[in-house]
Amino acid sequence: MNSGLDLGHAMAEVAANHAGDQWKTEAFIAFREYAMKHPYFTTEQVRAANPDLPAPPDARAWGAIALQAKRDGVVIGKSWVRANSPTVHGMVITQWASQIYREME
Repeated sequence: MNSGLDLGHAMAEVAANHAGDQWKTEAFIAFREYAMKHPYFTTEQVRAANPDLPAPPDARAWGAIALQAKRDGVVIGKSWVRANSPTVHGMVITQWASQIYREME
């Protein structure tokens, strides 16, 4: 694996641990629930859809949540898209494909 990517993953884990167990649990639940309702999405969209969830001290914590969801089979990486958030200046982010999406009846 690419050492830059490994470093990014490690920093996301550190940020999530700093956010605390309660935040990690609530963020994972929010991520999983979003994946149940959307076939394709970004972590940025999950954050925007959950304004009542407190922001972690470091936004990289969301990366650890997404990686956990990937490890648990909730999502797989589909493609790369440009971020909408102005604070990240259009950087490329992962678009996730839900593995638990349930089409609404």
